[in-house]
Amino acid sequence: MSVFFVVPKSGHAAFNPNFIISDRDFTNVYGLVGNSIQRFLEDQSGILDTLTVQDLDGQVKTAADIISRVANQFLINPQALLVMLQKEQSLVTDPNPSENQLDWATGYGVCDGCSTSDAAVSRFRGFAKQIDSMAQQFRLGYLADLEKLGRTQTGVGPGKTVSIDGVPVTPENNATSALYTYTPHLEGNQNFWKIWNAWFTQDPLPSGTIVRDASDGTLWLIQRGKRRLIPSDAVLTSYFPSASVIKAESSAIWSYEEGVPLQFPNYALVRVENGDVFLIVDQEIRRFQSLDDLPRFGYAPDEIIEGSATALQGYTLGKMITYQTAYPQGFVGQDSATGQTYYIDNSARHIVLSDALLKSRFSGWRVRSLSTDELASLVEGDPMRFQDGTLVKLPGLPTVYMISDGKRRPIIDERTFLSLGFAWNAIIETTPESIEIHQPGDLITY
Repeated sequence: MSVFFVVPKSGHAAFNPNFIISDRDFTNVYGLVGNSIQRFLEDQSGILDTLTVQDLDGQVKTAADIISRVANQFLINPQALLVMLQKEQSLVTDPNPSENQLDWATGYGVCDGCSTSDAAVSRFRGFAKQIDSMAQQFRLGYLADLEKLGRTQTGVGPGKTVSIDGVPVTPENNATSALYTYTPHLEGNQNFWKIWNAWFTQDPLPSGTIVRDASDGTLWLIQRGKRRLIPSDAVLTSYFPSASVIKAESSAIWSYEEGVPLQFPNYALVRVENGDVFLIVDQEIRRFQSLDDLPRFGYAPDEIIEGSATALQGYTLGKMITYQTAYPQGFVGQDSATGQTYYIDNSARHIVLSDALLKSRFSGWRVRSLSTDELASLVEGDPMRFQDGTLVKLPGLPTVYMISDGKRRPIIDERTFLSLGFAWNAIIETTPESIEIHQPGDLITY
């Protein structure tokens, strides 16, 4: 199958001092390959796009070639080396740096209070020497110690709480531990994180994307710029039975501000501190006016889950459920004469425009037969739509759409589809009407 599927740079990320970059990202020597380093430097318009200096072997080389050599020799992502050059001396974007900036390009050997004129420090002077020494320190020093001892020589390691500028920090991985060992300050490491995310973090995932952390398996809903924890696969399928789940690195997931978790399954009854009970229906909460009405709707007291008002903050407040409310949870009805299906909710009928949509939204639901007159007595509501995160297309046509914030967003090409981690078998083929009911959204590129 061939399809056509972009994701925009994140401006809403929240800094997590315990997790600056994933181990995989920090050591991915293929982060930039071939001429990509030179092209990146040219795009940034700093001195490094034209700089040529003597490398450690005595040969005059471009800055890009030296960065590439060091990255491959010490198995450090060249992107991470570029971020360090920018964090320490702004060399990637500064078109007119001082000689001192170039001589101490990565700040290697220059401790707080050290003098660059000291013989013990001055031997690290020079652009090539700086990059080489820094990368060597990371690979043969910090990362080697972390693999062998679980900590660096300064005691920084995953799961070990240390004080950084008076703030307790517990690094979650080796890369973060190594960065704090090299720069034992919050601001410097936050700058690394900011630069990394501005330059190299993938564009934000479309709202509605379900992501599984490649490191620990946790599930997250990316929704309107925030990551919302989904505590289990059961909770996931209760809300998004047809959503395609992709895998992502922790660093990509943590680049989103954390939102309120989807703590409870769909259609759960939740009691908060003041005794009020709410029914959850598709990320909307509806309060029961009286608990005496619970048996009328088929609910038993032992079905109620104890929760809190805080845990429900991420849900939209819906209409109150009263004695007069019909079908608060809703059901699927079918016109006995025409065979047309509807979702019935709150005395309203919502047409289901295709069998594929019916299966996607209401798989396993019992369908009740209703007469035409019974359906006519109900208020006509908005047509049903596919849930966010669903991939849909028309038979025989290549364009694949992702439903995101209720809109249909075309995915630009096959490479983007695969890069996002989607699976071909997650695509639902459906009718034009059931796709066009969603307003057109922005193109998804990658």
